[in-house]
Amino acid sequence: MLAVWLDALLSQSHNHITLLANLAHIIRFVPLGETRMSQSHPSNPVLGFDRRKFLASLVGTSLIAIGCGAETYKNRLAETQKFFEYLEKVNVALGSKVVPFEGVEIRVPKPFEQILPPPPPKDGEPEAAPLNPNEDPARLGYHPNVRLEGVLASWQAKVDLEPSGEGMAYLHLLSNLPRWVEKQTNNDIEPLQYRSDLTNVLANVYNVQTETTDSAWPWETLRDRDFSPYVGKKKVESISIPPEENPINAIFYWMEVKDVHVGLVLIFPRAMDARLKLEDRLKHTLETLRVPSQPSQLKANKPTLGGF
Repeated sequence: MLAVWLDALLSQSHNHITLLANLAHIIRFVPLGETRMSQSHPSNPVLGFDRRKFLASLVGTSLIAIGCGAETYKNRLAETQKFFEYLEKVNVALGSKVVPFEGVEIRVPKPFEQILPPPPPKDGEPEAAPLNPNEDPARLGYHPNVRLEGVLASWQAKVDLEPSGEGMAYLHLLSNLPRWVEKQTNNDIEPLQYRSDLTNVLANVYNVQTETTDSAWPWETLRDRDFSPYVGKKKVESISIPPEENPINAIFYWMEVKDVHVGLVLIFPRAMDARLKLEDRLKHTLETLRVPSQPSQLKANKPTLGGF
């Protein structure tokens, strides 16, 4: 009978307060008296209890249940607090979400601002003047003569330099997704060749050896342990491309989700103020980056921002 009451007690008690309240309610109906044996049937107990023993047993069992629940509640509360602290850290480091291509979501580090080309002229309006290469999102930062293929979006930011002065930082989001779109109407397009073609362009710009099968670049790999435990599994490769004597650094990040490949190129002066912690902020960008697992069936005339 005690087991039945305790089972009902615990199943209906959602927290410590209701547990104690239910316990008090049950105690009100505990019968007085002591356990005794029937004279006519010595082997059959009569439904009577020693109230003191019963209460001691019930309270002891209840306190054990409360203790276990308190520990679980404490652990969950601590984990929840850590999660919200992580979210706050991300929100401080990153700007608002941007969807530059169907299925792709990205939040870039503050203080980056997106480079947006002017809207096309409306019917009857004169054609717009040629776009300034420095304002073209498809142009590689610090290299306006280099037009990149597969640029989904680009950003720029003014950054403080050490010991003084200002410089510019750039961030480019690139992908083979536009190639998958083009392949719908041109089967000669090779989306899976995109990484090789892009690394060739970057190697020529920064005057380093082209990556080949026999001479691979020294990529560093970021895995799950390098990211927050609150994000899904990720594998990101990264490499600093220019030689160290170059005053401008360019870090190339690469991520593949099945046949969808995405790259980020972060370009900044090496003399940038270290307090900005731009690379640490970009790690949060990689944590929050959303990429589709397969290319969408989009219209072939989907606008892209450039080509090699």
